[in-house]
Amino acid sequence: MPFLHSDSRVATPRLVLSALTPDDVDAVFAVYGDPETWQHLPSGQHARRDQSSEVVNESMASTRASGLGQWAVRIGPAGAAADLHEGSFIGTGGLTMTPVGVWNLGYRLARRSWGRGFATEISHAAVEIARGGEGAAAITVRVLSNNPASASVARRAGLDKVWEGSTSAPAETGVYGEIYSDRPLDQRSLAWLIAHV
Repeated sequence: MPFLHSDSRVATPRLVLSALTPDDVDAVFAVYGDPETWQHLPSGQHARRDQSSEVVNESMASTRASGLGQWAVRIGPAGAAADLHEGSFIGTGGLTMTPVGVWNLGYRLARRSWGRGFATEISHAAVEIARGGEGAAAITVRVLSNNPASASVARRAGLDKVWEGSTSAPAETGVYGEIYSDRPLDQRSLAWLIAHV
């Protein structure tokens, strides 16, 4: 899949991905504050704008320190549809660097954009760009077992399940965590990821 990449943005076949900035906080809050986007972890829903501001700040810090962070995801010309206009903000996605030196791949998209393969498109772009750097770090994904769609996206991005088990997240009985990675992980990295599923 071809990607056009510059320092400030990435163009995928149907999306435009650009680094999150403070100007995106309200748009992030509209997505993160929507309970539809938290079906698998209701406790994660943002109730306050400052929670979304923190998402943007963390992404900006990752970009400054490691070159990549979460992107603002907008519809590109080829992705436009009757209900998704070109330039529409539909969520966030991309990679952030963890304290243990592995990438965390994630996305959160508005309900109206689901079912169109955008999460896979974002994930492929992120993986391709992260693997292009020298001494590329491991790429990981943390999902809950009640979210099989996200597990499928991780597999389509070329990651394999390296762990599953109980999590510290408040979740429904019977829900467990899964960790995917593009390579074997050292014990320190795996332990940190398990603690943060």
